[in-house]
Amino acid sequence: NDEYAAYNIQIMVSAGLITMYGVYQNRTDYHTLPNMIERYYDNYNSYPLNLCADAGYGIYDNYRYLDEKKINNYVKYQNWQGEATGKNPQRYFVDENNNVNCLNGNIGKIIPFGKIHQRNKGSYLYHFEGCLNCKHEKICRKKRKNRDNDYTDVELSPKCVLYKKQARENLQSIPGIEIRVNRSIQVEGAFGNIKQNYGFARLKRRGLNNVGSEIMMVCLSVNIRKFFTLKNNPDKAKSKYWLADENTHTEVF
Repeated sequence: NDEYAAYNIQIMVSAGLITMYGVYQNRTDYHTLPNMIERYYDNYNSYPLNLCADAGYGIYDNYRYLDEKKINNYVKYQNWQGEATGKNPQRYFVDENNNVNCLNGNIGKIIPFGKIHQRNKGSYLYHFEGCLNCKHEKICRKKRKNRDNDYTDVELSPKCVLYKKQARENLQSIPGIEIRVNRSIQVEGAFGNIKQNYGFARLKRRGLNNVGSEIMMVCLSVNIRKFFTLKNNPDKAKSKYWLADENTHTEVF
């Protein structure tokens, strides 16, 4: 069997132009985001004001990084679609006293992990009681074992819950809806343009440096073509391809 090298190609797009590229061998997108933004900073000597990305980047470490760099967080998290459709609503909330509450309003009690392995840094094991008589029991514990117990133990990071709340509120706002639509048009459109219009569906080189050079040339050609398109049609030069109209309202799950 032939062996093929695999690469994870990342791009950042602003106003229709590719502002940064990156080549990685990560199997997921989780840990590529900070490096991409630092590459952006090295080239432009500033951080982006806003950053919008899909749920493939929505983890605690990335949210914390955006917070530290003062970048507005418009990054979806893994359960975004579940919350949007109502099939898997948000189940835990952090109140003003930093207590973690479940859907039924019960406050979780922090207990030792014991035999349970702690999976995430900064997380705690919370114990919630009164599950059998809870009206949300079928939604909350549908995938959990030992559903006959009148309690639920769940590992949570209060800070991560708050970061997700921040992302949720930003994404549901009218500016958030605009930036989500524009991300889909511009970023996905750039990849579609490269694959379909340029016929660039497969890398011709191997090795991170060689592939990086190849992707750089492709991105440069896209930007050059875009530049002359905008030069000849200045009316098309705009930072947002889609603008919310008066009928657009804040989204509510």
